[in-house]
Amino acid sequence: MEVKIISPVQTHSLRHLVLWPHIEREEDCVIDADERKDAIHLATCEGERIVSIGSLFEMQSEKIALVPGESKKQYRLRAMATDPEYRGRDCGKLLVEKAIEILREKKIDVLWCDARMGAVGFYKRLGFSMIDEVYEVPRIGPHKFMWVELK
Repeated sequence: MEVKIISPVQTHSLRHLVLWPHIEREEDCVIDADERKDAIHLATCEGERIVSIGSLFEMQSEKIALVPGESKKQYRLRAMATDPEYRGRDCGKLLVEKAIEILREKKIDVLWCDARMGAVGFYKRLGFSMIDEVYEVPRIGPHKFMWVELK
C-alpha cells in the first residue's frame, strides 16, 4: 500500500460510495474547497486502485483552544473514506499518518476534523482528542469534533 497525492476528481468515486450515496451523481461529490491552492487530496492505493481517501484544507476552527497571544496554524481533514472491502487493513491509518507527515513539513500545528460517530474510535487510536459534544451534520448524521497536535 502506498499513499499519494491525487486530484480532487479522483476522490469522487469513494466519496459517493462511502460518504454521500444520497447524492445522485458521483461527479457531484465535490467540496467547495476542492480546488483551493492549499488543498491536498490523498489516497491510499493498492497498485492503481484507490482504496482510501482524505482531503486536507487550511481552515481555522474556533473550537481549537488557542494560547493567548499565540496563533496555531490549522488544517482540516474532510471526506475521509475507505472502500468497505479494505476496512481493517490500515488503509485509513496510513493515509492519516501521511497527512500528519506532510502537515508537519508545512509547519502546521493542528489537524482537526468533524468525525462521524462510527469513526471516533479510529481517530482516538491515532492520538486525536475530542470534545464530548455530539452535533448533527444535516443529511449525514451525528459527529464529534476531534483534533491532533502536530508538534
